[in-house]
Amino acid sequence: MLAAIRPDSWNLPLFLHVLGSTLTFGATATLALVGFSGLRSGPERAAWLRSLAFRIGGYVLVPAFILMRGGAQWIANKEYPGNAKTPGWLDVGFIVTEPGAILVIVMLILAWLAARRPGFRGAVAVPWLASVYLLALGIAWFAMSAKPGS
Repeated sequence: MLAAIRPDSWNLPLFLHVLGSTLTFGATATLALVGFSGLRSGPERAAWLRSLAFRIGGYVLVPAFILMRGGAQWIANKEYPGNAKTPGWLDVGFIVTEPGAILVIVMLILAWLAARRPGFRGAVAVPWLASVYLLALGIAWFAMSAKPGS
């Protein structure tokens, strides 16, 4: 029902935000799965999976994150211009994405090091960090879709 009363000018930023969010969630889940697979594989396959994890992070996760965050800021500025009070569910999204940017950068650096150095022990952290961020994205997803307390 709310979509029926939303202005048409909000459709593009909302679409871009949802598209970026979906791609971010999927890329993070894929990064976690590929990272865990790389930990359990033989040395040759592990090197390939670590390289794949870095590529997924750089070519899919980072652009998707930028699209998600840019669309979120665009739609938030349209819905709540100036110093308007934002609802709690919107604040949850910002709380997850702002530290999440640092987490994505750390994951990308660790994945790069793991792809370059076969015996790099920090490769263990990549799938675990991706799993933690996946949980945080799931919480934000719930807050955005259910809008508890509204």
